[in-house]
Amino acid sequence: MADQSTSNTQPTEYKSESKMKHIVSFVAMILLTVAAFVLVLRDVVPVAWVLPLMLGFAVIQVLLQLFTFMHLDQKGSLYYILFIAFGVMVAVISAAGIIFMP
Repeated sequence: MADQSTSNTQPTEYKSESKMKHIVSFVAMILLTVAAFVLVLRDVVPVAWVLPLMLGFAVIQVLLQLFTFMHLDQKGSLYYILFIAFGVMVAVISAAGIIFMP
């Protein structure tokens, strides 16, 4: 009969650490979303700062999504990171080309 102790389950410590990481990341994303709404609705910052702050919040949220929920921080995810970086590069070049098109 096979030994049950050699199963592929993760230790309880890793599971609780992973759950806590997901919860903290989710709460951070919710707070960033609330902060974005408050900045726009309450005129907390000058109008010229709104777009850069929104873009900064968006970049932070994308990074949190990628590294927390899509597990890009785990070993063996280098190819995924390279493909995402290439996609971002193509998107930026395409957007710049459209914006600066004569």
